Amino acid sequence: MKNAQNRNGSKGFTLVELLVVMAIIALLLGLLLPALAKARATARQVKDQTQVKQIHQGWLTASNDSGGVLPLPGEINRGGTVPGRGDIDEIQNNHANLHGAMIGRGYVNAQILVSPAEVNSKVVACATYNMNRINPATDCYWDPIDQAGAGSGGTLPNPATGFRADLTTQCNTSYAVMPLDPASRRRTEWRNTGNSRFAIMGNRGPKAGNPTSADYTNSKTLLIHGGSREWDGNIGYNDNHVEYGRTFYPENVKPLNQASCSGGGADLIVNSLSQDNIFKNDTGCQTNAKKNVDSVLWIQRRSTNTTANGIVTADAFDGGDFVSWD
Repeated sequence: MKNAQNRNGSKGFTLVELLVVMAIIALLLGLLLPALAKARATARQVKDQTQVKQIHQGWLTASNDSGGVLPLPGEINRGGTVPGRGDIDEIQNNHANLHGAMIGRGYVNAQILVSPAEVNSKVVACATYNMNRINPATDCYWDPIDQAGAGSGGTLPNPATGFRADLTTQCNTSYAVMPLDPASRRRTEWRNTGNSRFAIMGNRGPKAGNPTSADYTNSKTLLIHGGSREWDGNIGYNDNHVEYGRTFYPENVKPLNQASCSGGGADLIVNSLSQDNIFKNDTGCQTNAKKNVDSVLWIQRRSTNTTANGIVTADAFDGGDFVSWD
């Protein structure tokens, strides 16, 4: 009696035929997987670029309520030393309060502040933000993580629920932003200028933009969009366009005049001009008079002011007290 296989006039695959098919599938996968990985990386980069534009667009929209000035936490907090006058409270001006205030006012959400290409496990979307903490009657305009931002009648919950911007512990944003120190750079560029040559925010970079140190070769920021050897990133400009590049010295950023603002011997010098390192507070740009020309992007975890009236010098920006890395 013939079996069912013979009645159907067919036979099964031989071992050799199965191995050939498996080899062909493995070959096709080997050809397709790198292309798929590249496509996924490109999609992350494009989405990241869109988020940079959205965050900056939120700032631009908020600036319509303040004469074109981009949102400044110390100005949003209108209590000040004289009630009703609305002094700028400089101690509030850091990136944690900036993003926290924008979430509280509805201009951004917590998710777009974290890059889809994020590689640092300490960077997570803020999932504990408490809108009920906002109470202008007690001088509290966002959910704070420090007592200074809690307002005149506020106390912090334990643990605090607000927005964090400290890469050494927990950070709720992937993106570096221009420092909010009270200098001419803020007066000149922390506003809706439409300046296509001033970098105002983007993917963060290695510590102090130093490509020759271990802080560069070991930096997690190299893995956000690039490989393990080269930094890649999206940089947003004050006209709301975003460029993707592989250099700390974007050609689109206005060079620094050697006579008044030298980048130093290790920096790129072209035709007697120092190309601006966007992750470094360039040497010679330390004084308030020069800080309007230097683009620098960091994550500023607290203000440069130790007290309401005690302004720390700009040199302190290069220390770990105010900026965190990786």
